[in-house]
Amino acid sequence: MNIARYKRQLQGALDDAERRAVEKLLAEEEARLKALERSERIKS
Repeated sequence: MNIARYKRQLQGALDDAERRAVEKLLAEEEARLKALERSERIKS
């Protein structure tokens, strides 16, 4: 997953549009991770 990468990017200098895009990508990756964790708990 790219969560760590997106968090690092947010620490850098980004314009507003870039920041919004990276924040959106980060939120999507975090949602995927949560969904994966939920599905793994259901399987156990």
